[in-house]
Amino acid sequence: MVISASGVDSTIAALSEAYNQVTAVTVPRDTRSMHLQLQCVALPNVQFNDLQVSKSTVCAPFYPRYAVCLPISGTIRITSRSGGTALVCEGSGVVISPDEAILAEYLSDECRFITVLLDRSDMEAELSALLGRGIASPLRFEPRLKDVGDGSFSQALRLLRHEMESPDGLTSIPAMSVRLGRLVVAGLLMSQPSNYLAELTRPSAVCGPRAIRAAAALIEEHPTRIKTVGDIAKAVGLSVRALEEGFRRHVGTPPMTYVRDVRMARAHAELTSADADVTTATDVAVNWEFWHYGRFAAAYRQRYGCTPSQTLRGECRAAD
Repeated sequence: MVISASGVDSTIAALSEAYNQVTAVTVPRDTRSMHLQLQCVALPNVQFNDLQVSKSTVCAPFYPRYAVCLPISGTIRITSRSGGTALVCEGSGVVISPDEAILAEYLSDECRFITVLLDRSDMEAELSALLGRGIASPLRFEPRLKDVGDGSFSQALRLLRHEMESPDGLTSIPAMSVRLGRLVVAGLLMSQPSNYLAELTRPSAVCGPRAIRAAAALIEEHPTRIKTVGDIAKAVGLSVRALEEGFRRHVGTPPMTYVRDVRMARAHAELTSADADVTTATDVAVNWEFWHYGRFAAAYRQRYGCTPSQTLRGECRAAD
């Protein structure tokens, strides 16, 4: 999709269509005319916007997705509601987290940059899968992009764009397109400072004695094989009481709650990537041994803000 606009009103309409609601665009007195050209390419879980715009200032009261802004030419200053300010210019990029009011100042006569848009549900599903558990607080990135050149995010992005530009590239296959998109999401999670990066990059998700780490690893590797807390205790050579005390002290949750959290996170990841035409939410619940669908759906909604069926149908954003 290619959108062109000239003048303030048409620019507001174009930006609102491609990103989210824009409430105001102002143009400096020394700018002869306002103009914009925008090219959008959407994959199942990643969208690319190539925006070229003249000098101006844009206000957006609410940003619904994660956005990574990468420079091509010119200088852009982005300020978020939380007070963070960062530049998009040569060698510098910006990451925007959802629910932020954004002020974008296009400081050069001609600014051009790429915005990589990632849905919140996809980011949270990948984060949960990497952690092996559900997430309790929203994922928030630092605004200044750390990985602009050769880190894991940039490498994954280059691979995805290469396949997009190839006539017979992997993005022509829907399942592979989704996988490459997930690689970009994972690259951002593992390279950009956030409130979860320390947990994602430390050697073990669980600290404490070796037996407790082994128990957590066992749960994460085989969450559906565990039926009782006694199964875990026997496998790691502890009494049930010692295991429960170790989890309370070093993990902060009982062992079977940890099992349930891991299963819930895996169910969420499967619902996010499954085909709604061949899979039901009930099937996914049973796969992860949630035998009472009503209780599963209630717990799922409390954690993720939408129902399992909405996630399966790709409607979770509407419920966020």
